[in-house]
Amino acid sequence: MIDETCVVHKPVSLSPTIHVGTGCTIWTFSTVCADSTIGSECVIGSGVWIGRGCQIGDRTRIQHGAFIPNGTVIGKGVFIGPNVTMTDDKYPKAGAPYNPNPPFLHDECSIGAGAVILPGVRIGRGAVVGAGAVVTQDVMPHQTVYGCPARAVPYNDGKES
Repeated sequence: MIDETCVVHKPVSLSPTIHVGTGCTIWTFSTVCADSTIGSECVIGSGVWIGRGCQIGDRTRIQHGAFIPNGTVIGKGVFIGPNVTMTDDKYPKAGAPYNPNPPFLHDECSIGAGAVILPGVRIGRGAVVGAGAVVTQDVMPHQTVYGCPARAVPYNDGKES
């Protein structure tokens, strides 16, 4: 069910079993797979892929070209930059068993453009992931990480050093 207040810019591929809250915008060439839920006032950019059974909180912004795998949980007020890739299979191999372990993004975190989030990683509330980072481990609440692999930004009396 897509709320009547939503704006959908066709062409898109939207499963009939999704739920989309009020005031959302879904841009062209996006895909939202079965049984996913998108909260109110969200923006789904062009070319975004949202897998089966995802949960996306209110006021979340997902920019162009992001890939969100099956079962991912994204909190409220999250920003996901363009071309962010999230993964859910630690040992992917054609013909092998699929063992999904999607990431979990807590409320109000921000993920920079082109970042890669590996399977099972949790991004804490208010955390910031720098553009192009490869996140291999959990990110603590309000922590900033960047690099490959992502490492925490050192702090000095509350100011980045």
